Amino acid sequence: MNAHKLTVLATIAVATSCLAQSSNLVLSFSQLEHTLSGSGGTVLRYLYRNEMAYLNFGSCASLSSEKWLPRTCSHVMAGDENGDGQYWNPGIFGDIDAVLTHRHSASPSDPDNQRTVFWSVSSAMGDVIAGYRFRPGDVARIVSDGSSDGRVEVFMSQDLFNISLGRSPNHPLDIDAIAWQPNLGIWFSIDNSMINANTMCGPMGVRDGDVICIPPSAIAYTADGRIASVMPSSAIVVYTEAEMDAFTANANVADHVANPVTSVSDVEGLEMDLSLPITTVITCMGMPLDVPVLLFTTETATGASILTTQGTGQIHTTPCGLAGTPYHPSGGNTTGEQMGLMPPPISGVFSHITGLGFAHARTYTLETDTPVVPMASTASPINISYNTPFPINVMFLQLVPSDVPRALVALPFSLTCFPDWYAPAFMSVGVYMGPGFGVLPSPPIPTFYSGKILFQSAAPDVGNAIEFSTPLVVDWR
Repeated sequence: MNAHKLTVLATIAVATSCLAQSSNLVLSFSQLEHTLSGSGGTVLRYLYRNEMAYLNFGSCASLSSEKWLPRTCSHVMAGDENGDGQYWNPGIFGDIDAVLTHRHSASPSDPDNQRTVFWSVSSAMGDVIAGYRFRPGDVARIVSDGSSDGRVEVFMSQDLFNISLGRSPNHPLDIDAIAWQPNLGIWFSIDNSMINANTMCGPMGVRDGDVICIPPSAIAYTADGRIASVMPSSAIVVYTEAEMDAFTANANVADHVANPVTSVSDVEGLEMDLSLPITTVITCMGMPLDVPVLLFTTETATGASILTTQGTGQIHTTPCGLAGTPYHPSGGNTTGEQMGLMPPPISGVFSHITGLGFAHARTYTLETDTPVVPMASTASPINISYNTPFPINVMFLQLVPSDVPRALVALPFSLTCFPDWYAPAFMSVGVYMGPGFGVLPSPPIPTFYSGKILFQSAAPDVGNAIEFSTPLVVDWR
C-alpha cells in the first residue's frame, strides 16, 4: 500500500458488517455473450453489453447467467429517450460500465429489482428530451413515481465525483466501477486513462487502474439514502494501479487463451466482500479508514474472471468454485463457464466483466426478436420469448398509439420481480406454463395499426402474491 497515502497498516481486523450478503451476482459483460444454458433456444440467450444478467449459484449443475435487465425493459422504462419516434434503441447506454446493488441482504424478502439497482453508462442517454440526461460520470437508475416515467434518479452524480477529487464539477469523467456501504464509504474507479486531481493527500494523477475511496465522514445523504454532497478533495487513492497490478499478478489467473493475467489495465468492476474481516489503515491525514476485502474485475481478465484483494490477491471463490482458472504453464484457460457463459468452440469467452454486484433477484423476463415491425407487413403474430420461475403465467397485450401509459407503482404486489405494472388497460393474450423458457405468439396485429404494442406478464406466487415480468414494447410503424 502506497506509504505517502496510507502511512500505517493496522493488522487488527474490525468486525465485519452485520448485513448478510448474497453470493449471487448481477453482471454485465464487455462483449456479446451467450448464456450457458442456451435459455431454451430463445432470444434470451443473447447477453448484450448494455444489459445485466443474474447469476444464481443455487445449482452448480445448471449454472447460467440469465438475462435480467434486457434492453427491451430499459426501453420501456426510458421511453423515446433519443427522440427518434421509437422506443427501440439497440445501443442505449453504450455499455453498462458499473453496477451498484446497494441492497446486500441475503433474504429473499428484500431482493434487488430493475428499479433498485444503479449503474453507470459509457454513452449518454436522454440527449433529446429535456430534464433527464444520464451521463457516463453518473451512477443512476431509471424510475417512475406514477406521474413521470423515464426519470433518471442519480445515486451519485459526475459533479460529486469531480468535487471529491478536487476538480471542477463539470469536467468530463467516466465512472468504471463502484461499490458502497454506509459505514465503509464509496469505492470507485474511473475509465479516464489519467486525470489531474487534488485528493485528500494532495495533487496527484489518478489513473484508471486506481481504486479510490470517499470516506463515510465526507458524505452527506438525501432522505432516501442517495448522495447529496461530498467534501471537496476528500477522495483518497487506497490502491494505486501498480498495487492493483500486484493483486492481479498474485491471483495467478489465466485469460481466455490460457495466458497469465499480470496487470489490470483498467479496474472494471468492484464489490465488497463483507464475509471477510475489515482492515483499519491510517491515512495521510492521520484518519483511520476501514478497508474491506474487494472483489474486482479487470480489462485484461478475458474469460470473465473475478479476483479479490484477499491476502495479496486471489481468484474469488464462489459457492460453485473458483471464478477463474489458475494459470499453469502446461495450459488451461478461463472459459467463462465459471460465470455461467457459453464459451466459443476453441477459446474462452472474449469478455471481461464490466458490472459487478452481489444481489438476490429473480429472472422473470420477456423479449422479442422483432422489436420493430414495418407497418407494411402483413397481419402476423409477434413471438414473445419468456423466462419465468412460476408454474402459471398470463401474457397481456395493450395497443398504445404513441406513448406507453405511466406505470402503476407502489403496488403491494411483485415484491421479488419487476415492481411496476404497465397494463391498466391490458387484454390477456395467452397463458403459458413454467418454470422455464418458451415462446408465446401474440394474436395477429392488423396491418393498418400504427403505434406501439406493450407486453407484460403476471403470475401468482406463493402467499397470494402477484409477480410481474419485465415489460416489452414493439414499435409497429
